[in-house]
Amino acid sequence: MRLRLLPALYALTLFVGAALLFLVQPLVGKLLLPLLGGSPGVWNTCMVFFQSVLLGGYLYAHRSTGQLGVRRQALVHLALLAIVVVAFKVAFAITGSPVPAITSLLPDDQDYPIIGLVAFLGVAVGVPFFVLSTTSPLLQRWFASTGHPAARDPYFLYAASNAGSLLGLLGYPLVIEPRLTLEEQKWVFAAGVGLYVGMVVICAITILKRKDDQQSLKEDRAREIAEAYLPGPASSQPINRTRIARWVFLAALPSSLLLGVTTHVSTDLAPVPLLWVVPLALYLTSFILVFARWPNEIHWLVGRVTPVLLLFAVLSLLLGAAEPFGVVAGLHIGAFFGVCLICHGELARDRPPPEHLTAFYFWLSLGGVTGGLFNALVAPIVFHRLGLVEYPLALILAATVRPREQGNGNYLALKLVDAGIVLALLTLTICMVLVVPLYVSIPVDSDNADAYLDRLLRGGLMFGIPAAAAFALVRRPVRYALSLAALFVAWTFDPGLLGETLHMERNFFGVVRVTRSPDGRFIRLIHGTTMHGQQRADEPGRPRPMTYYHEKGPVGSLFSSIPSDKIKRVGVVGLGTGAVAYYAKPGQQWTFFEIDPAVVRIANDPAYFRFLSTCQADSCTVVLGDARRQIARIPDGTFDVVILDGFCSDAIPVHLLTREAFGLYFQKLTPHGVLAVHISNVHLDLPPLVARLAADHEPSLVVRYWHNIASEDERSDGKTDSQWMVLARNETDLGKMAKNTSHWEKIKVVPGPVWRDDFANVLRVWKKREED
Repeated sequence: MRLRLLPALYALTLFVGAALLFLVQPLVGKLLLPLLGGSPGVWNTCMVFFQSVLLGGYLYAHRSTGQLGVRRQALVHLALLAIVVVAFKVAFAITGSPVPAITSLLPDDQDYPIIGLVAFLGVAVGVPFFVLSTTSPLLQRWFASTGHPAARDPYFLYAASNAGSLLGLLGYPLVIEPRLTLEEQKWVFAAGVGLYVGMVVICAITILKRKDDQQSLKEDRAREIAEAYLPGPASSQPINRTRIARWVFLAALPSSLLLGVTTHVSTDLAPVPLLWVVPLALYLTSFILVFARWPNEIHWLVGRVTPVLLLFAVLSLLLGAAEPFGVVAGLHIGAFFGVCLICHGELARDRPPPEHLTAFYFWLSLGGVTGGLFNALVAPIVFHRLGLVEYPLALILAATVRPREQGNGNYLALKLVDAGIVLALLTLTICMVLVVPLYVSIPVDSDNADAYLDRLLRGGLMFGIPAAAAFALVRRPVRYALSLAALFVAWTFDPGLLGETLHMERNFFGVVRVTRSPDGRFIRLIHGTTMHGQQRADEPGRPRPMTYYHEKGPVGSLFSSIPSDKIKRVGVVGLGTGAVAYYAKPGQQWTFFEIDPAVVRIANDPAYFRFLSTCQADSCTVVLGDARRQIARIPDGTFDVVILDGFCSDAIPVHLLTREAFGLYFQKLTPHGVLAVHISNVHLDLPPLVARLAADHEPSLVVRYWHNIASEDERSDGKTDSQWMVLARNETDLGKMAKNTSHWEKIKVVPGPVWRDDFANVLRVWKKREED
């Protein structure tokens, strides 16, 4: 092969390998979701598996090239590629699919089938994923020994690798998932791996055709002397522990910040489907930019702008700002992108010579894994009662990171005067937090313009003045970071706009809070920006259902339309506050299915909500775990009514809205049973989808739909707007609802795809702008 074509060959191979690496993970997620559901043990195990294999691939690339030399290592890697081909052939011969799903490895009697799940993942994608994970460091090291003039600094290929990752990230949800079934996706992945193997073989041939390593090394050194004027990696500094620790930190911080900003934007601001793609895309883009000859002038400019963006992001957290969404989200994502450019830019500028390339990427990978595991596994345990502390903590650490030229001799030195300045700022902010609410209050009706201005005044006085004082220290990174930390500490004294927080805890599913409304009339259960229910605090005794479950709404109509003597057993997917338990009658048996243990604890605590403790049914039990998996264990024909209430947040569990799931629900219903589906959603138009699922059922189901709009009086009583649908085998099974056409309407079946376990297109059910 001509020497001038080598960079294109290696860049294209890296591009394909990285794209496949980002394709296989959502493919496996789609494969596992209907089998194991969404329990935290499953997804934590998957994450640890992929991160461990990825780190193992980087370690293999580093050790094998260091101990065997490039040519012998290329031979070993060819043997590994042969194993991948054999694994695909064996899988196809046994299961008829290139990605085998051996469900017998997944025990049904375990909520956390760690051993079986690891075995399942290893058999399904373990070998190809390991080989793909070696692509970036290995091929760049190979290219460094090719003798090409650009081989002196092969790090530009890392930009091609991250471009492939970006394509895989965006291509799966936007192109592949909406158009291909799961089986077709498996074949696309297998074909891509086949193409990748062929390209790696060609790259290996370019290595094996060279002279022995010693002679190649002499040629490379001679070329380096001849081309010394070319810009290259920082080769003057030794690879010591301090330098390695800096690499790990600069890789871990953006990784942690990625998960933190994604959680905040997609949970606390607006749970918009696929919004998580944006921060991850920018994370990959930062690698592409800085490793593609990132100019120093732009790097320094980003170093000036990012501290300003960090301050605005911190202020939006302190003020609890969520609107306008585009501006607030843009501030957080912009600050995150700036931090990524600084950290990854510093890594690119501190890259070692090619002989240390694999070690460099190993430590970068270790940093990325460390940041991700800290947010996903460590933080939910350490900050169990404190909420999403890791995101503010990452913002504080990010304030200490600047381009080296913008630092000073005392960059990390903390003097007594620094402590004094921070202490003074902390005292000032706490005083403002405690004093300002005494003079500026927020009206209960916080939707009007006056209330909005009051919020701005209140927040500006409490945090605006101290934030301006903090910004005066922006030229001193450590002082600036500690000043931001002081603002966050003072923030803990502010009850916030949602009222007093009575209880807070977090786990795999996020932060759950119990709050008292500012006017003191309601106790609320809040997850992110979604209210999962509330109870009147000024009404003693048995509480009435509020929000989506009000007596004057669809749920009240459901239980008043069907005679209570025809309802013996009720199954409810999604517990919330347990408000629907209000409709239980003596002689009935109610079963709630809830996946979040924090929600179960809160709903069972009468100090917060009394719906379960005052339930009048003979039995009212809560089954913890993924609802679909738990319902499958219930005997057929058990329930007279099933309430599907897993979609009141805008991030819906897709596996509960598929053809197979609806078939399961009606399998567990009695012949005259009714399925009620709560479909309130800001961003997704779910009624047409549910109507198509009903028409697709064999035989087709009767459907009614009610979009309930609460009046002003009803809102003051705690009722909220909601959308519900009821489905049954016969119209007579709906009772009075079938004749109540003023509320329960027939819905026309709009042509479109039916979601299945192997196919779901979220983009097709996205609401149009005029409907929002």
